[in-house]
Parts: sequence; structure tokens; C-alpha cells
Amino acid sequence: MVSEEFEGEPGVVELSPGVYAYLQPRGEWFVNNAGFLVGKREVVVIDSLASVRRAERFLAEMRRITDLPIRYLVNTHAHPDHLWTNHLFQPSLTICHSRCREETVREREVDPSLYLALFPELEVEGVRVVPQDLAFEGSLTLYQETEEGEREIRMVHPGPAHTSGDLFLHLPSEGVVFCGDLLFSPPCTPFVLMGSVRGSLRALELLRSLRARVYVPGHGPLSWGEGALEKAEGYLRRIWEEAEKGIREGKTVEEVAGEMELGEYGRWREGERLVGNLERAYRELRGEPEMSREEILQVMLKMWEYRGRG
Repeated sequence: MVSEEFEGEPGVVELSPGVYAYLQPRGEWFVNNAGFLVGKREVVVIDSLASVRRAERFLAEMRRITDLPIRYLVNTHAHPDHLWTNHLFQPSLTICHSRCREETVREREVDPSLYLALFPELEVEGVRVVPQDLAFEGSLTLYQETEEGEREIRMVHPGPAHTSGDLFLHLPSEGVVFCGDLLFSPPCTPFVLMGSVRGSLRALELLRSLRARVYVPGHGPLSWGEGALEKAEGYLRRIWEEAEKGIREGKTVEEVAGEMELGEYGRWREGERLVGNLERAYRELRGEPEMSREEILQVMLKMWEYRGRG
């Protein structure tokens, strides 16, 4: 069931004093969630958005709550919907994992208008890729002074998962986790083409071990408790099992995708991601190296062919 705060227009949900999620309903391609943390002297923002219009609305909602300066902007990973408007949050210090920054630098070489071939509804005017100021390995903890005392903000890289450079933010005292795209909350379908199926399963296990009160997904409704993590885990385990079976039987990714009985997963949005996720599982099972940008594009075209048959 989609929670009430994920219906209607984009908006802010307060999860704990000074801790806010910014939710963009439907959560389809390029429509991500974000967040912000208000302290005594500054604001920490979690991810920017995919268009100037969306980012300006996010900023306006934030300014209804606080006029404190934005001191830090944390990017959970390097996909465009989470960093295309970083420049609108300057002069904040931007933070990410080191692999995320490497991927951001490569993304700077891509003309945003090229995405319009697959996503013609995108608004790319004014978007810009700005590499982050600070990158870390493993984990980094930021301490934010609040009216209640001190907020501990743990940024953790779980290893390759949705991408090779993901991080999540854990606020242990508040029981809140901002997952980025380590979690797609149903009815949003997970997507791991640029990362790892096994790594995503390990990341979900790590997130569950935190026993948080609420998990903020990169796309989809809030998960109060572990329900969305369990559903995403079930989907990815099914992907892995079907890929193992397909390889044993000598079937192609497209054949497996066409024959799968999807059940509940068939009602989730962006079902074409099935092809990309199976492709990722096939390559992992075969021990193949990381995919090039050209190979990823070819798989994306296959995904669109699958969607067109639906």
C-alpha cells in the first residue's frame, strides 16, 4: 500500500525534530526523494533533484521551515536525478563517496539533452553536473549541533550496490536512514544495472540490521519499519534465482524476462527494469567486468523494447 504522504504533490514530511524527508510522488525515472537536516546554525541537504523547476520547489519548501544557510549537500550516488542541480545549493560543501565523485566527473562529459532520446519528458534546461568538493572511503561521520544537543550523521558506503559509489545516511539517535537508491520502495521497481545484485542484497541486509524507525528510499514511499526492504530483497533474490536458472538452461536475458511469472512484481512501476536487472545478474554470475557506457546504453534500449511489448 502506498502511504498517504506519497500521494498528491511533492512535499515535506517531518520524521523527527529537525529531520525532514522531501518526497516526490510516483517516484518514476528521474523523480527522486531528497531530505534536509536542520541544526542550530546550518542545514544539511541530502541530494539535489533532476530539474531546475523541481529543485526550486524543494528549496521553497525548505525555506518555509528554515532560513539557515545550507552548509553541506550530500550526494548519495552519481545518477543525474540526484545531482543535476547541485549548483543551485551552492556555496554549500558537497560530499560523496570517492567512486561517486569519479562517476560524477565522467557524467560531466555527457550532454544532458542526450537523455531526451529515452526520456523525452525531462526538463534539462539549466541543469549542470558539478563534481563534489569532498569524497571519502568507507564511512564518514558529521556532527550537527541542534537545539536538543548533537546530531550524529553517519555516512556509510556499503560497497557496490545500486551503483559502485552509493552511500546511506544513518541518524542513530532519531532512528532514521536516508537510503538513496539502495532502496526503491514498492511500487517502485529496484534498478541495479550499474551496480550489483549481490551487493544490493548485502546493502539491504546492512540497512535492516540498523533496525531504524523509518527508512527514506531514493524513490517511492517511506518505509516505517523494514517492510519495503524485505520486499526489495525478495525481488532481487528472485532476479538472481531466475538468472541462475536461465544460464543453466542456455536462455538469453530477453527469453527469461519474457517467460517470468512476475506476480506482485508485475504490478510495480518501471517493469522494464527487469531486463537491466537480469543483465546485471547474468554478468555477475559469469564474472564479467564492469560495463562500459556503450554497453549500458545497449541494455537500456533492450529495456525500452521490453516495455514496448507490455
